[in-house]
Formats: sequence, structure tokens, C-alpha cells
Amino acid sequence: MMRRSMTLWLLLATCAGITLFIIKHEVQEREDRLNTLHRGILADQEAIQVLNAEWSYLNRPDRLEHLIREFSEHRVANHLQLTSVELLPQWLNEPGDQPDVKTDSNGIILPMIRPISIKAGAQR
Repeated sequence: MMRRSMTLWLLLATCAGITLFIIKHEVQEREDRLNTLHRGILADQEAIQVLNAEWSYLNRPDRLEHLIREFSEHRVANHLQLTSVELLPQWLNEPGDQPDVKTDSNGIILPMIRPISIKAGAQR
């Protein structure tokens, strides 16, 4: 009887030791993962602070005013930037309406106007 109880206690102690060993290593792995996540979060927070500082620097009113003056005044639009209302896509009035489109013999929809290349447009 004594031998059986001793064997049982020895078996229970071994199982408890193995279980504690497995749990200890699993906890260490999760702590390492948690530390990695914390480092990543801190790096992202620092990057956000840097981006906020850059955004604040780039949105200074004096800089924006200078850029507006530099890029909007004394600039004439070229003919490629201008269009007429007729060249814009047409809205359908009702759900059953079909737009005026031209198709070739294969049923492929052709463009409304011929595309203008930059070189051809510069010669005008």
C-alpha cells in the first residue's frame, strides 16, 4: 500500500513539475510577444509625433501664403487644362435613358472626341 501511494505521489509531482515547466515557458513567450508589441506601439507613437510635427511645420500660414502666391498668381492655363461643357460626360435624365454613344462594328464604344497628345497640343 505504501509503495502504491508513494508511486502515485511521485507521478503527481512529476506531472505538476512538467505542467509548471510548460506554463512557465508559455508565459515567457507571451511576455516576449507583449514586450515586442509594446516596442512597436512606442515606435508608432513616436512616428505619429514626428508626422504631426511635420504637418504643423508644413501648414504654417506664412508658408501656405507664400505657396499660394507662387503657384496661383501669374500662371496662365494652357489649352489642355481648359474644356467646354459639351466635352463633359452627359448625365442620364431617367434610369432607362441611354447616352449618345458611337460603337464600331464589334460593339466597342468609341470615345466621344479624339484624344489630343501633348506634342500635338503644343503645336497649336
